[in-house]
Amino acid sequence: MNTSCATAEGLMMLRALVPAAFFMPTGRVRRALITKLAVQGVQESEQVRTELLRVLNSRRKKQVPLEVYPANRHKAYCQMEASPADPSVLALCPKGDYCHDNAPLELEEEDLILTTEEGEQGRVPVLIIRPKTSGTVTTAPRPAVVCLHSTGNSKETMRPFMEAYASSGYVAVAIDARHHGDRGHSPHAYAEALVAAWKSGEEMPFIFDTVWDIIKLMDYLTTRLDIDPKHIGMMGISLGGMNTWFAAAADPRIAVAVALIGVQSFGWAIAEEKWHARVASIPYPFQAAADDFGREIIDTETVAAVWQRLAPGIMDQLDSPHTIPAIAPRPFLIHNGKEDPRCPVGGLESVLNKTTQVYNDMGVPSHFKFIAEEGLGHVVTPTMAKETMCWFNKFLVPEQPGMFAD
Repeated sequence: MNTSCATAEGLMMLRALVPAAFFMPTGRVRRALITKLAVQGVQESEQVRTELLRVLNSRRKKQVPLEVYPANRHKAYCQMEASPADPSVLALCPKGDYCHDNAPLELEEEDLILTTEEGEQGRVPVLIIRPKTSGTVTTAPRPAVVCLHSTGNSKETMRPFMEAYASSGYVAVAIDARHHGDRGHSPHAYAEALVAAWKSGEEMPFIFDTVWDIIKLMDYLTTRLDIDPKHIGMMGISLGGMNTWFAAAADPRIAVAVALIGVQSFGWAIAEEKWHARVASIPYPFQAAADDFGREIIDTETVAAVWQRLAPGIMDQLDSPHTIPAIAPRPFLIHNGKEDPRCPVGGLESVLNKTTQVYNDMGVPSHFKFIAEEGLGHVVTPTMAKETMCWFNKFLVPEQPGMFAD
């Protein structure tokens, strides 16, 4: 059609058929569409968050007042599932440029217990490492980074990351996940808890119970005078990366997040039968379920039954295609190994497409980043540590101009 020959009558008909927004100046059209899409994204995120919080609350023990008191160090058992630490990673974290001078910061530590619910597992060990301050000097609140450990490890294994962040001016925080570290009564504690959860359905030791603890931890951290409550970030490795992902989806107070070798699609893994590596990392409840079903091997149906028992919804409405976009517009970095069988990149295609679109619709495309490191399996590398530090320095530092806007 030659629009130069269009009649006035034709233009009137066109205006009647096409929304008026398309006749606005280009800038106004874009802003209007972004606003509409952003509102839709927020509404979808709230629906996901409501369902996630419902599940988190569904198996809670009796609630008790949130209390914090000094802790004594106990024997922190390394669980059977713990992966060996790569020495090159244990000293890897580069110091950031948050500090405004070149003088090295002296650090100080706190060991605390945080009560989140009734019972032994309702007492959460907390480690805090921060720049040391004089008792006579009042300093401004600092941004904080919560560091979450991998399966079988403990908060103590996150010290290299914590000390790097604290040396860069952040307050670094770590907790023991359920049945790990000071919360594990033996090297078999986590395995036993997973099997017990399959048998009884009373607890959710895989991810969800620890996410509940993280929300309670945020209740506490946002009251501390040395922490800026609007600038609390979170990072985690493997299981800690999954805990970070779900905690960020559940709690908007987590301002910036990084998941290292932790993000996958549980539903896709079931549909494509790519669950074997993940199941092999914690085989105990799956073998118990196969025995209960009278099956000689662990099959796809058994795996799906265990996931639904341990973490209801994790294969469908709470899977990554729904919970990852719910983190928007807050900055979120996912860094996986391209050959990681526990977090297959092939299962993330729809997740990445949807999440990228949501961040674009909200007008903050740079707030979401996915890295698949070539030739890498389920390990953490110095590159990951560097990317994580850069991500926090870019988005978490209060002086950073233009936070939450491109």
